[in-house]
Parts: sequence; C-alpha cells; structure tokens
Amino acid sequence: MNVVLISSPSALSDAICSQLGSRGRPFAQVSVDDLQAFDTALLRNSIVIDSDALVSFQLSDGVAEADHARLLDARRKVLQSCLAMDVPYVFLSDGRVFDGFSERKHEYVESDQKNAGSVVGRQLAEYESLVADVAGQGLVLRTGPLIAAQEGNFLGDCLVTMRGGSVLTLNDSVTSCPTPVSDLARVVSGIVDQLSCGASCRGVYHYNSSGSASAYEFAEVVCAFASQFVAPVADIAADDEGITWQPDAPVLSCDQILQDFGIKQLPWRAYLPRMVRAICEEVTK
Repeated sequence: MNVVLISSPSALSDAICSQLGSRGRPFAQVSVDDLQAFDTALLRNSIVIDSDALVSFQLSDGVAEADHARLLDARRKVLQSCLAMDVPYVFLSDGRVFDGFSERKHEYVESDQKNAGSVVGRQLAEYESLVADVAGQGLVLRTGPLIAAQEGNFLGDCLVTMRGGSVLTLNDSVTSCPTPVSDLARVVSGIVDQLSCGASCRGVYHYNSSGSASAYEFAEVVCAFASQFVAPVADIAADDEGITWQPDAPVLSCDQILQDFGIKQLPWRAYLPRMVRAICEEVTK
C-alpha cells in the first residue's frame, strides 16, 4: 500500500519519509493547504498519515479559531473520502489533550478522559474527535515532546542557549518523555506495515520513548554528550520556575501499542549522542 503523508516540511516529516523510503514503501507528501483541492485518486490503495497538526503545534499554543475551523473542514472532507474508500487514516497528536488536570497521573492511558486546559490541547482534542466521528478507519497516535537535530525544538534550543554562555535555569519537577522524531517515525512505519497487511486495530494509541525526565535531568544528559564535541557549555541550574518541556506533554502509558501492534518503546537516550553531535558540528562550522 502507498502512504499519503499530510505534513508541511519538518524534521518529523523528513524522518517519516526516510523511514518509509528505507522500507521501500511508495509515498506522496501533501501540504495541509492543498486539502481543499485534494485529489482523492491518491487515496486508492493507500494509508493516510496526518502529522501536520502535531508538527505545527509542537512549539505553538494553537492557531486562530478561524484557521482552526478551516483546517477542521478541510480534514473532514478528506476523512469522508477515506471512509467511502475504506482507507485507514492515522492522525498524530500528543498528550496535551490531558493538560487540564491540575495533578498529573504518573502515566495516562488511552481510555482516560480528555481534559484539555489550553487552546492547543483543545484544538488537538477536536481533531481527534473528528477522526473518531468521521473515519471508520481512524487511528489516533499520541506522543510526547519531539526532539530532533534540526532547529526549532527543545533539544536544539537548549543547546543554543547553553552555548551562549548564560546559565540556563530548568524545571526539575515536571517530567515528560522526550521522543526523537526518528523513533516516532519507526513507530509510524510499523503501524503502516501492519495496517497494510490487514490489521484491524483502530482507535487511540500512545507512544513516547521510554525514560521519563524533567527538563533539568534531560539537559544534564545533553550537556554530558555535548562536552565531547564542543568547548564547555554554560552551567545549568534547577529551578521550579525555570524552563520546562516544550511542549509540556505528560507521560503516556504505551502498553496498548505493544499489546496490539507489538511495538516496543526504545529509550530516548540511545538516540541522543548522534543528535547532539549533529547539532554541535553544525554550530562549529
């Protein structure tokens, strides 16, 4: 089966395309702005992966309500075509659909009631509801804060700030599970492989890389790796009022995706040395 990837250019879309290419799976990437004039012929014998909202919202607080309504309507039309053509539709979301709870559980499971307390959490929840209501073939995959070697994510921003020579104060009480884009791409590809073989799994699933950490704990590991490639970076300090995860998504339980798809969590620490090295080498050019 082919893959139709709905996404603007990003580190995640690059990782997904690379993973699909390595598996020899044909794919076409389309922009969310092209959905109004979407050619449904692309859907024949395909699986749709919609990562655009996740990419757009990773470092934002949502979009204007008029834009959100327009994008909901554009997706509704594609979802209706998917339903008519029996095409699986995989929507990538994140744990901010739970950000309205004052006290976090250790891990959220798929059956927990959504309780978004932010604009971006509510908008993601509305996308999820649309997928569930319209697409009989819909699957929602929630994740955590994405990290990549490219600019514009928590890992890269932390390294740039630390290289600036200032002490970086980071929150040491709020935990999350940073998830490398290449790890999430591995999971998406695994889901595509099984759906294309007729797996009937639908509904909501969670995946974030294993190993919860505060922003401060994460930065400690980043500093340790970075010191191997560049001059000493600036000090970091723990402060409950300091920088926390961007985005601030809670820890998700990933038992269901293991049970239904056989997809195991991998530790984010295993991906970090190569990513930190890539960032440091780019900075020193």
